[in-house]
Amino acid sequence: MYIKECEEKYNQGVLILEDGIRRYFKDAIKVNELKQIVAIVKQQNFAENADIALSSAKCINEYTEKSRWPFHSHQLDLIKDYINNIGVPYQSINVNGSLDNLCQKMVRGFLAEYFTGQKSLKRVLQICYQITSVLPLATSKLQDTYLYMLNQAAENYMKDGLLTDDEQQRIEDYMNTLGLTTTNLPAKYKDSEISRIEQTKILKQLQRGILPQSNIQAPILLGKDEIVLWCYDGVTMWQEKVKKEFVGGHSGFTFRIVKGVNYRTGGFKGHPVEHSYMDNTGTGSLYITNKHIIFHSSERSVKIPYKKIIGLNPYQDGMGVQQDGANAKKLIFQGFDCSFVMNVMSFISI
Repeated sequence: MYIKECEEKYNQGVLILEDGIRRYFKDAIKVNELKQIVAIVKQQNFAENADIALSSAKCINEYTEKSRWPFHSHQLDLIKDYINNIGVPYQSINVNGSLDNLCQKMVRGFLAEYFTGQKSLKRVLQICYQITSVLPLATSKLQDTYLYMLNQAAENYMKDGLLTDDEQQRIEDYMNTLGLTTTNLPAKYKDSEISRIEQTKILKQLQRGILPQSNIQAPILLGKDEIVLWCYDGVTMWQEKVKKEFVGGHSGFTFRIVKGVNYRTGGFKGHPVEHSYMDNTGTGSLYITNKHIIFHSSERSVKIPYKKIIGLNPYQDGMGVQQDGANAKKLIFQGFDCSFVMNVMSFISI
């Protein structure tokens, strides 16, 4: 009976504690009142630091979920006072990332104000520094937050399929200031709107008759005035092949000579039939230059001049290429969005 009473008292203390934390984040009570609640549940309801940390994380997650942009400095002061007065280590509250999630949401909110033109980039980064000084964030998570907002901005900017000069400049300033690039992106952003930012910039230059600058190196010798515009990794190449076989049947009669031995007159009459199929030739990188489509893998390399292409079939995850020539076989490249390639071909002078 005593154990059951202690358990009930403990559970009641957790409820009182979490109610106090929620009221604090609603500005219904001050931090000193919250400290009194914590002291009471520790003394009377058997709550320990681990319980306070767990309840803190739970309530902070709720607070993060309910918080909406725009954010205000008072919210940062609120969380700062909480961390400094709750009486448990920061790491204990953040063991499952509750404080990291709050930090990332607040940083994203202020970065959005830059992309919507409400604040300068300098001012936004000053505020973000103030946030991360209260809610320290690992470099990898902060970098992911920057990329997440860049991807969101690109998606919003290019809803109409265009990127204005002002939007492009805003994105370039953001990327240059934060040291972000469109190359070597984490896997989750490989085929995101971030990659399309650079592609849109390249297409705009090609459309204006300007040859873009490029730092992408190809493992194949390029021609004069040839540059790599884009590179897709993990692309599989399929090549059309033809298999020939004879089909038909026997004619004539069969005679039995002795037991187990038969003799057949006539012979096999047949005709050749060709079957085409697509053969997987391996996976490698697809380089898009201003003059060629180049596929390179450890097994083979293929260079296709644009002027030799007579057919280009777009697929959801790749494209089919048909070259001019009596013996030219169809090639299929799988594992990327081909819209950029289609646009490149429409803008360059072949």
